[in-house]
Amino acid sequence: MNCKDIVNLINDYKYNNLDYTNKTLVEEHLKSCSSCTQIHQEFIHLIDTINQVQEELPDKDLELNFNAMLAKEKLALKTSKSIAFKPKKKVLKSILQVAATILLMISCYVLGSYKDRASKAKEIAFLKQEKTEMQTVATLSLIDNESASKRLQAVSYAKDIAQPNNEILSVLIAKMKNDKHTNVRLAATNALAKFAKNTMVRQALIKALKTEENANMQIELIQILVDIEEKQVIPSMEKLLQNKETPNYIKDHIKLELKQII
Repeated sequence: MNCKDIVNLINDYKYNNLDYTNKTLVEEHLKSCSSCTQIHQEFIHLIDTINQVQEELPDKDLELNFNAMLAKEKLALKTSKSIAFKPKKKVLKSILQVAATILLMISCYVLGSYKDRASKAKEIAFLKQEKTEMQTVATLSLIDNESASKRLQAVSYAKDIAQPNNEILSVLIAKMKNDKHTNVRLAATNALAKFAKNTMVRQALIKALKTEENANMQIELIQILVDIEEKQVIPSMEKLLQNKETPNYIKDHIKLELKQII
């Protein structure tokens, strides 16, 4: 078997659905192939994340073939009007399982494309788009979870989207401004740094610094805005310098950053 064949079997291998011969072939291949081993480990990690989502047992309605499930969840994404996207937990798990399957499909095509790049280019582009849509669904599904770790996972999914839509950017901005957990706010701010040249994101970062009171958040916001040479940040930085309540180490940091942007 080649790498593409092995990747196609990883899902069944994970759930012990292979006969003895194929199971042995997969195990022997994973011992010698670092690429397939990495794909296998990434798949296991994603499945573990899925399994951490507490839920009621899935019913027979979820036993759909892959194409039907994918079409169903994509339609739900496109017709959703609410930023606070909160599907039932059992549906959330099915969505993430589809995302895991897409990860395997992409890996499979990428491995095969080395031998036939031209014929696989369109398929890879299509699958990357499918992955983006599933990352979007996963982000919106987890972003308002009660668990801070799940919200951090949602931010991580969003950060990995190459070209997020305004809905994803809006939820990241909301988490940056309002999440009750500082680590989630910092993670969202860090994720927004990747998209800081976007007008909506840039203006949100500038506005956030004007009212931000958390020192770690102030440093993060200043660093991002200075890195993109956004001069609108200067008044807020100068205001922090003049504020008697601003810690000295923050003032020292601001003085250094002002030299970079003025």
